[in-house]
Amino acid sequence: MMRRRFPLVFRVAAGLLLAALIVGQWWQRQSAGSIAGWVPAMAAVHCPAAAVHRSGTIADSARTLDGWGYAVLADLIFRDGRDRCRRQR
Repeated sequence: MMRRRFPLVFRVAAGLLLAALIVGQWWQRQSAGSIAGWVPAMAAVHCPAAAVHRSGTIADSARTLDGWGYAVLADLIFRDGRDRCRRQR
């Protein structure tokens, strides 16, 4: 059985995915600038359990927003009376 090369669209897609992975890893480690202060502060007021105070990178701000979103969605989906935004001890 003769092996054939993958079609061009699959080779281009693989290259773009690899490039996005490399650029994304570099980009998330960059300093978040002014967003590094107000995103965790806003999350700490509205949802203290989601507030992440770390090095002030873009990934930390994104992680804070993700945690806040997960807590709010879980409160909407699971109606068990728990407040997932309250800081757990």
